[in-house]
Amino acid sequence: MDLASTFSGMPGAGPLAGLSEAWHWAMAPGLDFGVALSADGEHVLQCFALRSYDEGLVTAVLSFAREHADVLVAPPERPLVMAEGFAHPGYRFDTVVAFGPGLHRHHADTPEVHQAIRAVQPAFRCEFAGDEREEDATFLVNRASGVPSTELDHEPHPFLKMRYKTDTRVIPERIFTSLRSLVNELRALEDRPDRFVEFENYRHEVRRVEWVDGQWDFTGDAAEPRGMGIDDLLDVVRATLYGPNLEAGTSGFPA
Repeated sequence: MDLASTFSGMPGAGPLAGLSEAWHWAMAPGLDFGVALSADGEHVLQCFALRSYDEGLVTAVLSFAREHADVLVAPPERPLVMAEGFAHPGYRFDTVVAFGPGLHRHHADTPEVHQAIRAVQPAFRCEFAGDEREEDATFLVNRASGVPSTELDHEPHPFLKMRYKTDTRVIPERIFTSLRSLVNELRALEDRPDRFVEFENYRHEVRRVEWVDGQWDFTGDAAEPRGMGIDDLLDVVRATLYGPNLEAGTSGFPA
């Protein structure tokens, strides 16, 4: 299998400046690919940009991925892995995530090539746990409500699972949900000691919020006092979800 010939021969492909054995092409306006061979030539590191291509950023991602191939080129049964410590001027990404052949769909009609590809994208640490099962990884990567990893100009989209108790039922298992749903359920707790909200972040830290004795009770972090107002509570929840990426943008967190 000659991976270099395969990718350098893509229609419209040209060398990616500043990186050896690396190429760029666009399938259509706004659909850009950057690829680089791994140092051993056995794998392809591929970055896809949806209406957000920046050659400098893509080159930096591919260079970082090549340097960290011992982590990012994981066995094909691993749906995703990640390497922290990435940085590029003008962006706040701090991580590169790699999706294995069981998760990405690139060159699916050519099995040998498909198996060699690791789809690598810049990411925020708070977006992925790094040890996702295939079901969870598929949700985060391939669902519209997951992480928009191919939009290279996106703000953090925090990993968030939630379960809760309503008037009539208890959700038995934490499942992926939206920030808006979490905030709505938290606001519905006031004066309702018969309810609770439990949520999980990218570090698998689980927090529980209840209305106890006329005040918010935030369980799971002894440093957080009881008696917070709703705005203070939401600030704590926001910080718990975004972690080190809090300054990278929280416009997706409802007011």
